[in-house]
Amino acid sequence: MSWNEARAEARIRRSLQTVPKNLVNVKSFEERVSELGSTSSFSSTGRSSAPLLHIPPSMAVVVDAAHVYIQLIDYHSVLQDAQRETEARHRRALQFLHTHYSGCDSIVREFGAQRVDFHGPRLHAVIVTPSGAMNEGQRVRRAVEFANAIARMVEETGRVVSGGEFKTATRIGIDTGKAVAVNSGRGDEPEPLFLGRPANYAAKLADGDEAGIYLSDRARLVLGMSAAGSLLNQKNKFYDVRNTASFQASSNPIITDARIRTMSADVSTKIEAVIRDANFVFHRHTPPLRTIDYSALSPSKSIHMPLSSMFADIDGFTAYVDFCTATDKIPELVSNLHAIRHELAAVLKHDFDGRKVRFIGDCLHGLLAVGTAYETDDSDTVRKAVMCAAAMRSSFELCKTMLPGIQQLGIAIGIEIGPTPITRLGIRGDFSVRCATSKAVSNSEELQAACDGCESALGSRALSAAPRSIREGFGRDGKVRNLTYPRALAEFTEAAPEAAALAAPALATSTTWSDRAAASEKAVHSSGGNRHA
Repeated sequence: MSWNEARAEARIRRSLQTVPKNLVNVKSFEERVSELGSTSSFSSTGRSSAPLLHIPPSMAVVVDAAHVYIQLIDYHSVLQDAQRETEARHRRALQFLHTHYSGCDSIVREFGAQRVDFHGPRLHAVIVTPSGAMNEGQRVRRAVEFANAIARMVEETGRVVSGGEFKTATRIGIDTGKAVAVNSGRGDEPEPLFLGRPANYAAKLADGDEAGIYLSDRARLVLGMSAAGSLLNQKNKFYDVRNTASFQASSNPIITDARIRTMSADVSTKIEAVIRDANFVFHRHTPPLRTIDYSALSPSKSIHMPLSSMFADIDGFTAYVDFCTATDKIPELVSNLHAIRHELAAVLKHDFDGRKVRFIGDCLHGLLAVGTAYETDDSDTVRKAVMCAAAMRSSFELCKTMLPGIQQLGIAIGIEIGPTPITRLGIRGDFSVRCATSKAVSNSEELQAACDGCESALGSRALSAAPRSIREGFGRDGKVRNLTYPRALAEFTEAAPEAAALAAPALATSTTWSDRAAASEKAVHSSGGNRHA
């Protein structure tokens, strides 16, 4: 199956009917907690009961929180050895992540925090209690203590597991403020998303190679510290609570060094046996990848195969969230986001037989492969990924003609190909996490981050494997602007011009929200870094 405008339009209309803006219920965090009667992130059985986890599709929760983003700095040196990726290196990378996911989740449980998601070597968590704007200072202090505990746990776990093979430093970003929490998952696969500037900014602060804890200006001011200035200066402003007298830790810390050592030893005992080579068993999944069942994956049942990784990020979205929050248009935001996410995922899965890994904020991470049970056809895989990216752009342009207030948004897409493992890691049960990690994954994410809202980009491997017409179309820099599905049909296939015309969507031209907000978001986006989960 391939993309066409009529089918895409019908899907978008159905999505709007599923979550119409007039039926979106916006609640405060306190109202959500009162409704559920719990603020705990885990029940006594170990099953997550966090009030911000299983949010209904037609609900949004406005929450003041401290956002903590942790990056395992040394991950890529584990992933790749001497510029080569091998199955053995991927196995060790998964063991590395499995070890630290489990250790970090132990700290999350101890603090009663909410883990939003792991994405490769990055963890996003939020501190939401004590709730209320008047308690922001306590939340930020708790977040700093949480960050410090995570850093010590990663350090200790890296030391004791597998003879110190998984040692890594951490870089942690913290911001605080109001965000909109929604859920993009279904059933037992919740995907909590926190929309707004605090999560996005914390992610950017965590992006870098220098270890430490980095606070946003807002978080610093809440703690009575002086502001550091711009994001660029903030990244260079080293702050580590273990070596900074200006931060007075609580006299009754939530977790002590002795407790961390005990927890780390417990992780080592439980994880050591799991991470042996024989217990990480790889198999190949016969394309199409849309048939992957994540619930059936585990370390002993992991997929490993060459495939295409794709990141499709909505450009300008954080400014749009700010605008909707300030103008009481959160129901419109939720309805629009639901329709856009649903359509992008449908293009990937139903039109091009791909598989979504997750949504990371407003960004979709997807996988595609063409081939047999024995091998991947790299050229056809790249061709299909390019056509899928073009279809996503056409669907997004169609969304802009059908949904209110999003006409200034864009979509940036990055694609790379390479051997990639797919599995589930961390604490067993519903708190385990999907994982697809490789150079293809990290490169496709970096490519997307370097694109503006009109660009699609191919990595060097994908460009090399692509058919000649695609190589010529993307040029030496691997980028192309405004690649819609009709254009891709006309330039990259043998389809007749009339077929391209039939697929063409109308283009959005109107503007309904702030130019200033769009410019502000572009400035933040162009500073680089990660997006929130």
